[in-house]
Amino acid sequence: MMTTEGPVAQPSPLASSYACRVCASDALRELETFRSLPRVASDSRPWPAGGNLAVCTNCGTVQKLPDARWLAEIAEIYGSYSIYHQSEGAEQPIFCGDGQPPQPRSAHLAAYLEKALELPDDLTMLDFGCGTGSALRTFSARHHWALYGCELSEANRAKLHSIPGFVELFVCPPTQIPRTFDLITMIHSLEHVTEPVQTLSGLSERLAENGNLFVQVPDCGTTPYDLIIADHLSHFTLATLKYAAQRAGIQPIFLSDTVLRKELTLIGRKLLNAGRDIDPPNAHSGIRQVERQVDWLRAQGDAARKLAAGSPKLGIFGTSISATWLHGFVSERAAFFVDEDPGRIGREHLGLPILAPDAVPTSADVYVPLIPEVAEAVAARLRRHGVRCHTPPAIEIEQDKREAAVL
Repeated sequence: MMTTEGPVAQPSPLASSYACRVCASDALRELETFRSLPRVASDSRPWPAGGNLAVCTNCGTVQKLPDARWLAEIAEIYGSYSIYHQSEGAEQPIFCGDGQPPQPRSAHLAAYLEKALELPDDLTMLDFGCGTGSALRTFSARHHWALYGCELSEANRAKLHSIPGFVELFVCPPTQIPRTFDLITMIHSLEHVTEPVQTLSGLSERLAENGNLFVQVPDCGTTPYDLIIADHLSHFTLATLKYAAQRAGIQPIFLSDTVLRKELTLIGRKLLNAGRDIDPPNAHSGIRQVERQVDWLRAQGDAARKLAAGSPKLGIFGTSISATWLHGFVSERAAFFVDEDPGRIGREHLGLPILAPDAVPTSADVYVPLIPEVAEAVAARLRRHGVRCHTPPAIEIEQDKREAAVL
């Protein structure tokens, strides 16, 4: 085991009943202050406080504790899951920070993959955790590939088979998928699975010779909002994502936090001579960081409550994860949401109207619940419409390899 500098935080009694989802050690320490924070489901529905959050003092991976309550909660969440319900299922457009108009996440990622890899015309692709097929539709529109999906249920089979080039939906663990693929994608699915290392390992066995695995997850190192998503079990940084991949027998060939803001991107291939010992990342930065993040989330909720108490009319920017979460602090005082997505403007979220920036009342205050650098960029756009904006306080982020890395 890799030694680290400074005092090691001791595992807590509750967390010691569980093994780390990445390194399998019994060195988890619960952050008890997290229990009182409101949460949100990953399809942007409010979720009550009461969750458990822990950090591994061996490898630094932040994770939920998969106890009976958590398993019951995710069964309830997935039993009525409705992704992008705010826009009737249309994939949310995101700003890439390059001055271009917002585009769906899958369009950004498809363009990136086409630049990063040599992708043949006769490629076979599996999207693990394909949902309703947003990513598959994007790839179908750009290539004549044989497309496959893997999901927990048959619920979206008809939608998937309406995609040109779609061949088959698998509803089984990776090890039971009966063929190999040139490209396997996991776009915001690894953070949901109960056994991330075993899942990655199973998918690596489904890679064809010289096949590529593409993984996209939220960047816990940048955005604390990932922590309050109730059905996200594992929360990754660059270091812990790389470590999980290596433990699964995958060799990362590219690892970056710059492809999309607030997200991590990994491209990997099946690792030859897998099974060798791999030192875990330094856990101390991960421990310090998650403690700061939980404190920051709590401070943001307190600031929003204070603003709501003195404002004649309070609005919340956004209609996704962070906005839905903040609503849990100020629900009785919130009057509306603000969004820049034309597909959401004019609808309702949580029973409140969704306004365009130029429709915000002049007497209103709008809180922008985003990480500071993004919040300031959004606030600058809103202020051009005369909106009175309020942004979260600064947050310290561990600067541990915060840039693209070609491996």
